Parts: sequence; structure tokens; C-alpha cells
Amino acid sequence: MSETKTKAPKLPFPADLSGLPEDKLEAMHDAAAAVLECERELAQTGSSVVMDVLRDQGDFLIWERYPKGDLFDLKNHSHYFYHAHVADEMAAGENGHFHLFVRPAAIAPDLEPWRLPGAVVPEDPAARFAHIGAISVDNQGRMIRLFTTNRWVTNETLYRAEDVIPLLDHFAIEVEKPSRAVNRWLTNLVPLYRPQLEALLRARDATLEAFVQEHPGSEVLEDRALQNTSEVFVDTVKQIEAIEGALGV
Repeated sequence: MSETKTKAPKLPFPADLSGLPEDKLEAMHDAAAAVLECERELAQTGSSVVMDVLRDQGDFLIWERYPKGDLFDLKNHSHYFYHAHVADEMAAGENGHFHLFVRPAAIAPDLEPWRLPGAVVPEDPAARFAHIGAISVDNQGRMIRLFTTNRWVTNETLYRAEDVIPLLDHFAIEVEKPSRAVNRWLTNLVPLYRPQLEALLRARDATLEAFVQEHPGSEVLEDRALQNTSEVFVDTVKQIEAIEGALGV
């Protein structure tokens, strides 16, 4: 393992959305409305995405995953969990983060894993899952950043960004537990921040490739010196302003 600590590259925000097609901007705008509706619904009951995902889960412990056993939507081949690291591995003010996944076997069965050094690829394609990104929130459930991670962090099967990006269309959590509002919020954050998630995945690949070049012989996907591979600090109000600016409204 390399002893060099590698920091994740930070992407600029807000992004210039003026080059996006109108239909994609409209989809982002609709997703923003759904995200705000979920946040209002939770606030009206005195709750938040953090409170709802941790409700009836016992003590909130570092490294434990919530809801316990993760949350799976088998129909949509999607799942997520929420957890927290030690403070120096999180952003300032971060309570924890959601890790979002899709399972390619039922969506894109011919997709080939990216076999960089340290790759772990289950023999059964149904056991493979791809991490599409993580969402950090503060104690009130307000978004702080989006980020990607090295393979070992989530034990995913790694696929190239250009293979993962089409899978973003399929992420959806449409079950009622642990909270319909949280699940709808997460589902709509993916299209709302689609440009950033695509950029993060591409930056992740560039980070991994650079690490291979800079650390010959490293099992890059298992190297604990490389944890987060890209990140962007976000603000939903500014994202909506960028969308509406690009739409000319």
C-alpha cells in the first residue's frame, strides 16, 4: 500500500448548464421541485432526511449502516445506505452521507467491470453493484457535497464512468420504508444533480488512472491511501438558479 495520502479533486460549482438540451434542463427542474417538496413535507412534521433514515434504528454509531441491512428496491435494482465516518474523514459540519448504488446485471447485463489492479469481481453477475455517488448532509439534512470513492470503500464492482453514467437513469427507490419522503428525495437528487454526478464519475476515473501512474505496483483499488476520488460542494438553491438561468426563466 502507498503511504502517500491523496486528496480528492474538487469540482467547481455551480456548473455552466447553458449547453444542456432543454428537455434535460426541464427534467432537472422537475426533480428540483420534487426535492423541495420532500424537504417541506419532512419539515412540516418536524423531521428531516437524517431523522427519518435513523428513526427506530437505535444509537447512531460511526461506521454502522442505516437502515440496518441497507435499503433495497429490487424492482429498480437500486439500493442505498447512510452512515458516518470519524470527523476528519468528513466535510465540516457533516452528519453523515448516503451511498447510492445500482446493480447492472439486470439493467446492462453485458457491462464489463474495469479490472484495474485490486479489482474484486464476483463471479455471479447478480452480486455485482456499482456505486454512483455519495451525498453528504449536515445535522438538519441539508446537502453539503457529492463525492465518489475508491472501490474498497463500498466493496463495489468498479465500472468505467462512461458505463456507469447511463445507469443513473435507472436509480430509483420506490419503497415505503424507512421513509417515503427520504426515498423520493434521494431518487430525485440524481436527476437534479445529473451533470455533477457525471463529472464526478469522470473525475474519479482520472484520479484512479493518475494514481496508477504515480504509484507503480500499487493495488490501486485496494489502496487505503486513496479513499475519496472526486467531490463537489453543492447548494440546491444555486443549482436551481443555474437551471432556470439556462432555461431563460
